[in-house]
Amino acid sequence: MADKIDKILRNYFTGRLDLMIKQRTDELKNVHVDDEDKYLPVVKKDKLTGELHTDWKKVFSRSEDDNIGGGRAQNKHTRPLEDMMIRVESDPVLNRLNKQKEDVERWLATFEPDKQKVVAYYYASKSVTWVKVAQQFHISERTAQAWRVEIKHILGAVL
Repeated sequence: MADKIDKILRNYFTGRLDLMIKQRTDELKNVHVDDEDKYLPVVKKDKLTGELHTDWKKVFSRSEDDNIGGGRAQNKHTRPLEDMMIRVESDPVLNRLNKQKEDVERWLATFEPDKQKVVAYYYASKSVTWVKVAQQFHISERTAQAWRVEIKHILGAVL
């Protein structure tokens, strides 16, 4: 059964972690591209007549109203580039993904190249089994698994 470290390593070696970082960055940079409110259709059945009718429920709004009391906004600033950079740099999800990537890169570099190759080969595809890893690198299955456990143990302490 895959645990947190397995998922992080699989995301890293398949390139999914880079894709998640890029996707989150683009999402934060383009917040106002689709500035429409989002509505969800809610179908209700009339109890008396049995007819169906659709109501619309507001589920998401991107508009931010800083001027809640009427009058003019006096201290409103318009610095879209700075606001976007603050959103990107202070986003907890993006910071967590970047930290995971940096930790994996930093700690994998400390292992021997053979161990790095075995772990990279195993996590690069879900279809790879320990038998294939052992045949590819001319080692026993148990050795390959021990190398993976060693790397997971160290990364588990860091992540």
